[in-house]
Amino acid sequence: MVTKIELLIVLRKIAFGSECIAALTGLFFLFNYKVKGLLKWFSIFLIYIFINDIIGYNTRHWFPNSNNLILYNISTTLTFLFLFFMYHLHIKEKSSKRFIIYFMVLYVLTLFICGFYENYLIQLQSIPFLLGAFLLMTCIIFYYAELLKSEHVQEITKDFLFWISVGLLIYYVGKMPFRIVRDYYANHNDSSTLFILNSIFTIIMNSCFITGFLMHRKAVSNRYSR
Repeated sequence: MVTKIELLIVLRKIAFGSECIAALTGLFFLFNYKVKGLLKWFSIFLIYIFINDIIGYNTRHWFPNSNNLILYNISTTLTFLFLFFMYHLHIKEKSSKRFIIYFMVLYVLTLFICGFYENYLIQLQSIPFLLGAFLLMTCIIFYYAELLKSEHVQEITKDFLFWISVGLLIYYVGKMPFRIVRDYYANHNDSSTLFILNSIFTIIMNSCFITGFLMHRKAVSNRYSR
């Protein structure tokens, strides 16, 4: 019978593999399709996240007594700011765009203020992460609301941002409870279940990203075959 620890190890490898495939798919699109705009910057973003995770994972092996949490705090901050900016560029409704600007400012202010209480060198950001995740999910709701009112709603699955949003929404809906109880369960005898769920959400998110790339490729191919 497979233990939770064994299952966690397997799922973490699969999650890392899904992240690698998503980054490589983005790299493929960069060089073969010479993509521009959202697809280009999101591809570069995925490559950055993958490289950061490789460095973060191996830092513990290279320097056993080191702490790699600062790398993840930096990547988390850049991730939220990039995604806020991405939705701000894509969404057309002025009121939603204005709210997203407020979200970015609020997140940065919260990150700065909480820096007096949380040591980002040795602790994962807590309150800023939860706020950023909540605000990001609100941005996704803005996007879906606008998409449903548009004339392209029947072609919703061909929209690359649709698949990005599905992946992000599933990931952060699952990630927020995980982060809320993470500190408590870190010292608990059986915290593996939470980390198993986190790996599953990561796999689902990256699978959505890969699906988005493939759907976009199919849409481009159909466009040129006409």
